[in-house]
Amino acid sequence: MAQENLIRETPWALLMGIERSIRHAADLTAFRFAVVSEPRRLISYQQAILVSKTGASKYRALSVSNVPTLDRNAPYIRFLERLLKTFGSNGELSKPATLEPGTLPEKLQSEWQEFLPSCVFWQPLRAPDGTEIGGLILTRTAPWQEAELVLLDQLADSIGHAWSSLLKPSARLRKSRPGLRKFAGIGVGIALLAVLALPVHQSVIAPADVIAHDPVPVAAPINGVIRDINVRPNAEVKAGDILFSFEDAELRANYEVALRSVDEADAELRRAAQQAFGDAKGRAEVALRKARLALRQEQAQYAGYQLSQVDVKAPVDGIAVFGDPNRWRGRPVATGEQVMSLARPDEADLAIYIPVSDAINLEPGADVRLFLDVDPLHSIPATLELSSYQPVKTPDGVLAYRAVASFGEDNPPPRIGLKGSAKLLGDEVPLVLFLLRRPLVALRQKIGM
Repeated sequence: MAQENLIRETPWALLMGIERSIRHAADLTAFRFAVVSEPRRLISYQQAILVSKTGASKYRALSVSNVPTLDRNAPYIRFLERLLKTFGSNGELSKPATLEPGTLPEKLQSEWQEFLPSCVFWQPLRAPDGTEIGGLILTRTAPWQEAELVLLDQLADSIGHAWSSLLKPSARLRKSRPGLRKFAGIGVGIALLAVLALPVHQSVIAPADVIAHDPVPVAAPINGVIRDINVRPNAEVKAGDILFSFEDAELRANYEVALRSVDEADAELRRAAQQAFGDAKGRAEVALRKARLALRQEQAQYAGYQLSQVDVKAPVDGIAVFGDPNRWRGRPVATGEQVMSLARPDEADLAIYIPVSDAINLEPGADVRLFLDVDPLHSIPATLELSSYQPVKTPDGVLAYRAVASFGEDNPPPRIGLKGSAKLLGDEVPLVLFLLRRPLVALRQKIGM
């Protein structure tokens, strides 16, 4: 038993135990803590600092013994990193060495006396391929013994191997193969340029309405007040069906008065004809009465025509397209004012309103995709027929270009009156122009170039 305890307490046995603890570290956090704390069982020191190499002569402190949390802005840490940068620039950190302040600038020498004891040892840490990945700083007041440095060098080999295995593959690649990293960056840049040069279609998304194709307008044939709307919106009607009716009381009264005027003018004509025999003045009166009778008859015919237009009938088969019927009941309208329109349900177009700020170059035949608000997950193909040259103001107060697209014959058009969003595809441009079109337009408007 005594012999077994003796074996366990020998330096080489302690070294193997420390190596085992470091190799079995679960992650980098546990590894850093083990590197600055476990070697104390083998080598006596006041403080240990683990640093990683981040550049040609740049080092970054990772962990400090006896310190649970590293403050990167602490004066001690900032001094250590400046100190290592100076030694690294002088080429003094390529191999294990005792660091001395004699070659340092005066400011660093004064800070050395404040932060570090007299004996400071630097032990570089290398990956299995020989790449330097960091180092270990040990400080104490007593000089270093040769046997301790031999053990530390052996331990550094295990630390470097364990550290390399815990680093991410990308980090190892950056540290061990800077040339490959450079070529990888060039490759990524070339690939990015190639992607940005890929041709894509310019596109714009704008609000759209399904409208009737070539609808038949139904306008008021006379001046009057609408009494009733006889059909519902989007109802199917046949030619001859009554669509709406006017108030007819005044029209009937006008027609009856016109008929009585005709009778009165006819009676006056007969009386004048009886008195005209042998009287030249009477014959002239007969001509005047005939003209007045003709005028009264014309007025009666016009009054009769107006009365015949009280019920407005559908000129063709179709569906009645209009808004709220209550908006028309009791409303006076003038001759020619459109009340509704008749459209065929199987013939519809797409009206698209492209805001001026989003306008792109669009040619007839461009592809259009309609996404209805009632079915946003599916698109309906269409083809652009025309696009206006002059913008118009939409009901929402937006200045926009009006475009019209037609649906294909293979698919039935959606119901007239539905709304949605249309995606229009324009000319092919490089991807970079597609992505930067808006910023470039804004920049040009800003600086005028």
